Amino acid sequence: MKESDDEMGISVVLPNYNGRYLLEKNLPSLHDALEETELPYQIIVSDDCSTDDSVEYLKHSYPLITIVSTLENSGFSTACNTGIAVTQYRYTCVVNTDVSFDAKYFKNAIEYFENPDLFAIKGDIINYIDQPDKVVNVEKELVLYFKRGFFKYKPAEKRNKIRYDRPIVLLGCCFVCRTDLLKKLGGYDERFSPYYWEDLDLPLTALEKGYELAYAPNCIIYHQTSSTIGKTSSNVKRSLMSRRNKFILAWKHINSPSRWAIHTFFVVASLCTRWIALDWGYYLSFSYAVSKFRKK
Repeated sequence: MKESDDEMGISVVLPNYNGRYLLEKNLPSLHDALEETELPYQIIVSDDCSTDDSVEYLKHSYPLITIVSTLENSGFSTACNTGIAVTQYRYTCVVNTDVSFDAKYFKNAIEYFENPDLFAIKGDIINYIDQPDKVVNVEKELVLYFKRGFFKYKPAEKRNKIRYDRPIVLLGCCFVCRTDLLKKLGGYDERFSPYYWEDLDLPLTALEKGYELAYAPNCIIYHQTSSTIGKTSSNVKRSLMSRRNKFILAWKHINSPSRWAIHTFFVVASLCTRWIALDWGYYLSFSYAVSKFRKK
């Protein structure tokens, strides 16, 4: 694979919605980790029509940061793509505003790209609540599997307990990739906006194009869980979006007649029976998925 002609350096895209507190908290560790590489870099905050003073804070405290804005509040995929469009360096990091970095993150990440066929790396995500010492779990490498008509994943250490397709990493909360390939893939599929399952769709799309992914355990970030979506969306909306996008993910990536048969069986069975449990959300999610899927 030919190396990108883009200038050597790192572009960082941060989608933001009402994240002034998180930017103030986490931008210093991002700067420190980027400085460690001794490479040129740019930080792009893609603001998704925030109603707080995020943009004003950035203009005052970080005047060198590039700020771009979506036309309307659209969610993660659209905000990310708005930022990706103005990246200028060879490597791009997409990262949430609720993430802080280990100082060696980027320095370690760049070394993986000695593999010319590599699209993206994803490291360890230490998920915590409130304070970094209140660790909930550590997201590492995963395994992808297909069950009851849908794609799912589990931690890789459970691979001996299930029949799985392949190891995989999610590309959502934080990852580093080749900029030219990210743009060639079209960034995120905006049908997944406002959120959920786009982080599995992107790596599946990359793998289907023949690109490689890598799990990088020496690239460490700290992620404050439920500090973005959890504070801006109701549980009902989050459930509907997750269900809707599980349908879209399946329809995009099921690639065998046998799996289509399994998927169809379970969907038809659910459509025929969910009313018994008054699970109207299933029907709403399905109809919304059909409408969204047809748009591309």
